[in-house]
Amino acid sequence: MVHMKGSGGQVSAVTDAITCLPPEMGLAVLQQLDVPSLCRAAQTCSSWCEFISDTDWLWKKVCQNCQDVDPKLVEMDRADGLPWKVAVMRNYGAKGIQRQWRLGFFSRPSSYEDIPDRCMCEMDADTWGEILQLELDR
Repeated sequence: MVHMKGSGGQVSAVTDAITCLPPEMGLAVLQQLDVPSLCRAAQTCSSWCEFISDTDWLWKKVCQNCQDVDPKLVEMDRADGLPWKVAVMRNYGAKGIQRQWRLGFFSRPSSYEDIPDRCMCEMDADTWGEILQLELDR
């Protein structure tokens, strides 16, 4: 909320831009954001947080537009009944790459071309140890 002085010196409250728009317009603006920007927008204030967190349709659109989320993993999560927001957050960026390694998505490539471009991310020794053990057990 922004406070502005009117011509008479009175202070009036102006509500934020997203929640004063019709919901469809607010969603149209927010669906243009990438995942990190949408998460930062949710931290702006409690009304934005509630609006963003509670709108499953918005997370579905963000997920469909996101290059950093594996659709196969999202489909698995959605089949398990998880909401779109949870599916996106579980599979975005490094978390998604680690999950792909744990599930064996990168096991036994037949050639270099079979290895996807985005199969590496920063991981600690324990995570690599877990992944290597899973690979040995396969």
